[in-house]
Amino acid sequence: MLGYRLAAIVAGSALMGLAGGFIAVLSTKMWIADMTGGRGWIAVSLVIFARWSPWRALAGALLFGCIEALIPQLAATGVRLPQYFVLMTPYAVTLLVMVWVASGKRQSSSQPGALGEPYIREERR
Repeated sequence: MLGYRLAAIVAGSALMGLAGGFIAVLSTKMWIADMTGGRGWIAVSLVIFARWSPWRALAGALLFGCIEALIPQLAATGVRLPQYFVLMTPYAVTLLVMVWVASGKRQSSSQPGALGEPYIREERR
């Protein structure tokens, strides 16, 4: 079990490093302070939105990615919106999705029952 945890941490860290490199090298082509701009919080809300389902996570990532990609497209087509409104759009959509998920009687979160508890082999039943 320790090997699986270690492999998951290494793989997750490598993917986060690749994502940061993508933003710095391919997306902006330069280093800008605070270039991620709080996108980590969007990722955290994506996990809550997905309710621990990989397919919902994929759908949510596509939704948030499309919103992010729509911003430059709107500017290219001549739609004139205030700059700060455009910059807050991904976060506003995140907030709206979180309110939608939290409202009403939706399914339970179905998070893993032992989330956050350390695995100790001797305690196995």
